[in-house]
Amino acid sequence: MGILFSFPAMVGLISLVGIVVNNAIIMIETMNDYRREGIDVRRAAARGAADRMRPILSTSISAIVGLVPLALSDPLWMPLCNTIIFGLMASTAIALLVVPGLYLQLTPNKRTI
Repeated sequence: MGILFSFPAMVGLISLVGIVVNNAIIMIETMNDYRREGIDVRRAAARGAADRMRPILSTSISAIVGLVPLALSDPLWMPLCNTIIFGLMASTAIALLVVPGLYLQLTPNKRTI
């Protein structure tokens, strides 16, 4: 987009990292709860991702919709908002696809955690 990386963009990146890590932690904790109930790794990953899909999508969409007017209103806020908006679009897909895949690959197939 031809926007230079500035201090507001860095602040947006830092806040984006917090959002992404929070989404992943909550999803993994949900999957671990299913594992504690005795469900195998594959089903726990699928159910955990399915259970967390609606909250992750709704928070991401509401944040994006809320930041678009701010990004379009003032050039000072545009780098921060664009960083968060485009980062949320990418991280939502990553959280819903990559995290369950990594959980499947990295979690041992034991019954207890």
